Amino acid sequence: MGGSSLPAGRLGHPAYAELRAKLDEFPLGAPVHESLDQILAELFSPEEAAVAARLPVFPTPLPELAERLGMESEKLKAMCESMADRGLVFAVVRDGVSFYSLLPLVPGIAEMQFMKAERTPLTMRLARLFNTYYYAGWGASLSRTVTPAPRVITVERQIPAEVEVLPYEKASELLRAARSIGLANCYCRHEANLIGEGCGAPLDVCLVLGRFADFCIERGFARRVDVDGALEALDRAEEAGLVHLTENCQERVNFICNCCGCCCGLLRGITKLDRPNAVAHSGYIVALDADECAACGACVERCHVRAIRETDDGVAVDFERCIGCGVCNLVCPTGALTMRRREAVPATPRTWRDLQMTLLSEKNAGKGD
Repeated sequence: MGGSSLPAGRLGHPAYAELRAKLDEFPLGAPVHESLDQILAELFSPEEAAVAARLPVFPTPLPELAERLGMESEKLKAMCESMADRGLVFAVVRDGVSFYSLLPLVPGIAEMQFMKAERTPLTMRLARLFNTYYYAGWGASLSRTVTPAPRVITVERQIPAEVEVLPYEKASELLRAARSIGLANCYCRHEANLIGEGCGAPLDVCLVLGRFADFCIERGFARRVDVDGALEALDRAEEAGLVHLTENCQERVNFICNCCGCCCGLLRGITKLDRPNAVAHSGYIVALDADECAACGACVERCHVRAIRETDDGVAVDFERCIGCGVCNLVCPTGALTMRRREAVPATPRTWRDLQMTLLSEKNAGKGD
């Protein structure tokens, strides 16, 4: 495996096939590829893989898990705690009882491996493996469903004042509704840095929310911030020209990421894999006043999905490709670019669980491409 430190005989253990099958039950799945087998063997011991393969997808109390798995509670807890510390298992305590569940491969395990922005032999190996697996497997899974898993949030100050804005369309409202907020490093850009393909955009601008934020903060994957601190991170992201992405639901989102088209696993679905439905577009779209355009090209450089191109007469917008992020407007010196409400906006699932059920239903029905 080129520099792997795996114990002899670990790769190919049947427990990894069981775990891979379990991970493939999540909405974005875990398509079969040898690079995934290597990833799982790097992250889990065979004993851990066998336990993880039997963990549920929703948090379940330890006593119930121990009975279900036929294990002594303290041993199971020790294993789950160790895996939670490494970003493989989700853990939460409610009324003094520990609950555990398996994290999805994406979004979940993959991102957690790079959120601490560590540069170690393991993270270097994992970065190469996950990059290989993106093009060989999980990147394509972004369009296995009709409903995209992530969605774009428009830069708030670019939304026209006269337009009625729904609360879930504003990053500030999502932040104010969150019970906890954590500031984390961009796992996608750190992974790219590790393989020598980083773009130089800031790392510490991605946000985790709610119970997932509590988990990340407690385990050292993020640091706690208040709403003002989170809004400051969004401002820095906008200044750097990054796109706000979150989960495609209205309530209790787990993250607001600030993304680039070159490194982000979600936006690369559009820019590298030519899958336009990899992310749900925002409820807004750019409008161009050609008479006001100074043909400076600043918006062309800012557009992460190549929806704006230079022409002999100025610039042209591919409205089918525009994701409605509002990033291009921020650098337009003449006000030629503004945002307007889309004529038709797909329905957004209300809760995170509604989104998961929708994705699973569409995936199982084979509605993606």
